[in-house]
Order: sequence, then structure tokens, then C-alpha cells
Amino acid sequence: MTSPVRRHETAITNAIARVVEFDIRCDINRALLTAIAIAIIPLSGCESDYSYRELIEDRVDIRDVAECQFSETAEGWEQYSCVPIFSSVDPDAGAWERFRIDDFDIIQREIFGAPFYQMWYSGSSGDGPNDGYEIGYALSMDGVEWHRHPYNPVLQRGTQPGSFDRDDANVGCVAFDGDSGVFHLWYTGTNGSGIGTTFGHATSPDGVHWTKNLLNPIDVFRNSNSLLSRVWGCDALYEDGLFHFWVGGIAWEEGQGNVQDFLSSAKYNIGYLSTSDGTTFEGDGDIILEHTEIDGPTFDAEGVHKPSVFVFRPEDSGEAGAASTDPAYWMLYAGYNQVIAEQDPFSSLINIRSEGQRLGMANSPWPNEGWLKLSDDPVPLDFSGSDTADNPRAFFINGRVHVFFSDNFVDPLDGSSISGIGLGISPFPLGSSAETTGANSALEDRR
Repeated sequence: MTSPVRRHETAITNAIARVVEFDIRCDINRALLTAIAIAIIPLSGCESDYSYRELIEDRVDIRDVAECQFSETAEGWEQYSCVPIFSSVDPDAGAWERFRIDDFDIIQREIFGAPFYQMWYSGSSGDGPNDGYEIGYALSMDGVEWHRHPYNPVLQRGTQPGSFDRDDANVGCVAFDGDSGVFHLWYTGTNGSGIGTTFGHATSPDGVHWTKNLLNPIDVFRNSNSLLSRVWGCDALYEDGLFHFWVGGIAWEEGQGNVQDFLSSAKYNIGYLSTSDGTTFEGDGDIILEHTEIDGPTFDAEGVHKPSVFVFRPEDSGEAGAASTDPAYWMLYAGYNQVIAEQDPFSSLINIRSEGQRLGMANSPWPNEGWLKLSDDPVPLDFSGSDTADNPRAFFINGRVHVFFSDNFVDPLDGSSISGIGLGISPFPLGSSAETTGANSALEDRR
């Protein structure tokens, strides 16, 4: 059987043969691309300006390079059959991540018209007081076969008693500034004996060697009037010299008469900010996507969280005459049926957890307003069958939306639960033109 890497090389070679005009910032040949996958050499600014979306023939397609098949779920969606594609029990997993894989982010870039994936992920060695989350790095040429970096974990917890990330360092989101060639990582840090969970920022020239911001922890809402607080999930997209920044934060009902009513009012909503340096944020932190209703029946009744945004405009699919109100920004998000806040019995901290976790989808013509959910029903991706899907990361690649997300899986050897990452795909634009048209009409009415 031909290996996925070899098939991917062949597909890339065919794609290169079809490209007549393209501009390369740095000289990467096919041999080096193979070396990247094997030796895990980090990439920084070396990528092509040529867009693989414009290729008509010999496009690199995930079906051509993935080892296993995709199984249909519903509404055109399919799930990869060999899952998890990345987990805490992988043969090359380190001792520091053997207990659980948690939140992650992926940057999908292009080399010679072929998608290439970089992932930063949270791993933990256990559930003891000294087994907190740290951050690792992995690469893939096809999105399903991943190679961990030998320097993992590439970002470790703080070592001082007062460090805001002394107990945990957990991935929030990662973005690449193509102008300066710098990676930005935003992450949650926890200090259980101090201020609880707060937000941090780090930068890197290569995705491996990270420098934590001296201003950590940072408060993204410091200069805003946002109703949100305590960021736990985010996504960032670099466009025109700044980062669009979507944040999932906790919100409370004000004016509650007692502590229990206050805790019961907890919910997750998604807001929008922007930043040029990753530390100073602009905007009011307005809520752009909201939960449905407290104690409601919908999958996202009490929480919309952990956004992942990609750009797709009608002209990307060859449509002409696109209107300014046509959706251009598309979001996958985690929806929570229940958000449960409880007072920690041993401190003044509040512990927050969620139940009934599925994925939802929304779109908007603009990054900072006009967001509408595509459906009241969740996206039909759920490997566990027990509503544990979380933390989606979405991309448009070769006529399909690709969604990586966290879920629980069953170890076929002993039946135990495995924490890891799954993959689903769907033709894109989605086959929901009536819903999209209705959404655009609602946008016109709203404006």
C-alpha cells in the first residue's frame, strides 16, 4: 500500500506541474517538504502566495491522502473513520501528556498549493496537584497523520509560586502574523492558590520557542465595556495589519439576590475585539453570538463558546456579483446545553463546567457584527454519541469545510475512554441555501 506521505508528495507534484505563475518567498522543494514531515522542522514565513483554491485539476484532496474512509452522518457531513487522529495514547505521546489531551488550535497554511497543518495542543500527565496542563506542538501534511515535536512541551507552566500559569497552561488560540513572521499564542493560565484562571500571551518566531509576555496575565476586556469576563476560548484571524479576535467568555446576570442565583445565571457568550500587537485590545467587546436561554432545551441553551472562524466569500466558489451582505465569515462554535458554576469549598474561586456539548455554526458578512446561527440543531458530528464534542477548529479547503474537534473515544483494546481529536468534513458552501438566504434577509431587516 502506498503511504499517505508518498501519495501526498505525488499530489503536490501534480499540483506544482499545473502552476504556471506563482511567487515563492523562500525556496522549498519537495525534498525539504518531506523532511519537514519526518524531522518536524518548524516553518515560519516560508509559504507560497499562490492559492490552491484556483487550481482546476490535480487539487490535493484529503480523500486522496488519508489512509481511512469517511463515514456519512447527516446533511452531507462525514466523520473520519480512524479516530482519534490525535490522542493521549498515541505511541509517540510523551509522559507529560499521557493522561489527557484538551484544547488545541491548528493553523492551516499552503505550500505549493497543498494544505499543511501546524497544531498546538494542551496535555496533562495526571489529575494530581503537580500534573497540570502544558502545551505541545505537532505537524501534519494531511490532517490525519501527526508528528509531535521532540522539544515538547514547547510552552511549560510557570515555575514561581506567584506565576499566573503555575498550575496549568492551556491553549486558547494561535495566529500567524504574515507581515512580521511571528506566531502569537493566547492561552489560559491557572493558579489555584491565587487568582484562578486568567489569560496569557506569548510570541514565537517558529512555533517552537516561545517567549511569554512580561505583562501577563492580560485582561482583554480592560479597555472595554464588555459584559463578558474571564476568557477561556478564542480565535484570531490576521487581516490587513490586525488580528480579528473572537473571545468566548463567561457572563452573569446582575442584580441577583443571593449567591446561588448568581451562580445559576452563568452562561457563555462570544464577543469581538481586535488587536495589532496581541496584548492591547480595541473595541467594546460586544457580544456577537449568544446562548439561547437558561434552562432551555437547545444544544446551546446556556453557552456558545470556543469560536473558530474562517473566511469564505461567494467569489471563492466562482460566484459573481457578490453583495456586501453576503456571508464572508463563517464560525464553528461549541454549544453547551448546561453551564454549571459552583463555589469552590476550599477557596473563594468559582469552578465552572459544562454538559451537553455539541457543535454549532454561524456566519456573517462582517467580523464584528451581524452573526446569525445557521440552524437550531447541532452540526451532525459526534464521535462519542454522548454529547462531548468541544473546541472546533474549522477550515475551508478544496471545496469542503474541515472541522477538527475534541471528543471522547473508546480504546478498542480495553474499552477505556480516550481523550483526543476527531475530524469531520462537508461540501462547502453547505447545502442549506434556504437558511443562508433567510439569514441574509434577517440581516437586511436588522440593519
